[in-house]
Amino acid sequence: MSVNRRKFLKNFLVGAATVPTLSACGGGSGSDSDNGNGGGDISPELPGGQEITPTEKLRFMVVGDTGTGTQGQYHVAAAMEKVAKAQGAEFILGAGDNIYEEGVTSVDDPRFLDSFEYPYQNLDLPFYMCLGNHDCASTIFGGGSNNKRGDYQVDYHYSTNRYSNKWKMPARFYNEIFGKQSDGAPFLELFVVDSNPLTSFYIDRDEDFNWQNYGYPQQMWMKETVDASQAHWKIAMSHVPYKSNGKHGNAGNLDEGLRILFNNPDADGLRYKAFLEDAFAHKIDMLFTGHDHSMQWIKPVPEFGPAHIIVSGAGGKTDALKEPERNPTFYQREEMLGFVWVELTTSTMKVEFYVVDPDTGDHTVGFRREITKPVTTGALEPALA
Repeated sequence: MSVNRRKFLKNFLVGAATVPTLSACGGGSGSDSDNGNGGGDISPELPGGQEITPTEKLRFMVVGDTGTGTQGQYHVAAAMEKVAKAQGAEFILGAGDNIYEEGVTSVDDPRFLDSFEYPYQNLDLPFYMCLGNHDCASTIFGGGSNNKRGDYQVDYHYSTNRYSNKWKMPARFYNEIFGKQSDGAPFLELFVVDSNPLTSFYIDRDEDFNWQNYGYPQQMWMKETVDASQAHWKIAMSHVPYKSNGKHGNAGNLDEGLRILFNNPDADGLRYKAFLEDAFAHKIDMLFTGHDHSMQWIKPVPEFGPAHIIVSGAGGKTDALKEPERNPTFYQREEMLGFVWVELTTSTMKVEFYVVDPDTGDHTVGFRREITKPVTTGALEPALA
């Protein structure tokens, strides 16, 4: 099913009047708004002269590499449901590989049900999704050489026949705002990257997805959108890691030892690394990724600034850590399922890693830590301790 996403987007934005506000981009400007950051209305005035009630806190969960439809995914979903009820959550971030092993072939593909709707049917929260390599593949190996297939997951966002309204992916890359500050500016802005065309194992012969036509325009849009953001908190999400102690490794040297099997010179992620640093370094508070099926909280690194780097890719599969000492961490866990819960206040962020037993579904807190907000006005030095 071919869908004109620009037409959908225009209709959606014209009719949108709620918060959170979506700003989507499929390679163009992505918004009819004139407010600079591509998001929705951030005016401090409300109808009838009402005063804004500033957002005091936001809570959300992050889970990636989910879409197996297996017992393990259901176990994680059940644990997330319990945590959401006990501690609160306003939304969920899905860090890619939403539908294994090779994505979907239409907007009506039943795998949307098997890999998303049924496992999360008891979680009544919006899921803000990004694409992974398996979502853009035409083989079970997830080589990512069929990026067009990822468009069906965007189309599902606009479908009037979907099972629920939880799935949020207005474009392949986009931004989203949550909450408001006292001056009307966003409390939180999320920036979602489409990493697969930038790092896929195999070359996609569709020129719409090469660096000239897709990679660089996405990088420019992302950089301009982040630079224009007035949000108090800024976080980014992508599928392929910037840093990871798992089998895929760090951007710039992804899949070392395996690239002899690939035909895409960008499979090492060197240009992807430059993209992330250009768009986000010294500007965002947190970066969430998946791809490696483990949980990691990697300490900030000088070249990326104060941002904390979190891998949450154990929503449906597990892996061992390949080099646990590759990057310094606050926490890392292998061979277990799990997800991350986050609470943001004006000045602090609390992060909790939940470990889920693949066999029994029992869940426990693997690690928790509360720190001050990484990026503050006039103080952008990374906290390496």
